[in-house]
Amino acid sequence: MQRKLILFSVVIPFLVISPVSHAIQARSDKEQTQTVVSGTAVQSVVPVQAQSQVGSNSQAASTTNSAFNPLGPTVMCSFLPRDFLECKEPIDHRNNDSARNEKGYGCLRFGGSNYEDVEHTKVQCTVYTDIDCYGARTFFRDGVPCVRYTDHYFVTTLIYSMLLGFLGMDRFCLGQTGTAVGKLLTMGGVGVWWIIDVILLITNNLLPEDGSNWNPYV
Repeated sequence: MQRKLILFSVVIPFLVISPVSHAIQARSDKEQTQTVVSGTAVQSVVPVQAQSQVGSNSQAASTTNSAFNPLGPTVMCSFLPRDFLECKEPIDHRNNDSARNEKGYGCLRFGGSNYEDVEHTKVQCTVYTDIDCYGARTFFRDGVPCVRYTDHYFVTTLIYSMLLGFLGMDRFCLGQTGTAVGKLLTMGGVGVWWIIDVILLITNNLLPEDGSNWNPYV
């Protein structure tokens, strides 16, 4: 009886360990690089599983390398100043709320002397072809003021108002033809209208009829 127990204790571990060791050895041989001798050339054969793993690693590395580097020399296209962009003019909806709501952006009115009086919208901008940047080269830039400039200069209009205001020259220059004719026929409202318009110009209460701002570029 004792001999049988000793025999079982020796045989059973051998039967259990042997298949496990063979399976481990087979897996190790499959994953290791195999060398095939063909004539005089020696080729290294990599298992398919290893090749796919290498391919995925290289793809991940290329994706990481192509990501934006904030410390690099290339900046985001949307961060470029206006000098490097070609932007469209703000859309004028002419106080049409439904058109602005349908479009999603645009200006209901232009002009305004103070910052809080000026509307702001977004416009479509495109980076110039010779400028190198990262990201989409055509995008929308927000915060553009609804301001436009025409040929109306404050200093010129003020001089006309002081010298030729009794003839309505200042209002003719501003495009206010109707009141300019009335001012001309009454000789500047017998001088009273003349003085009032000078004060209105200085206090920025007499502006161009088309809603544009005073042109700051002389």
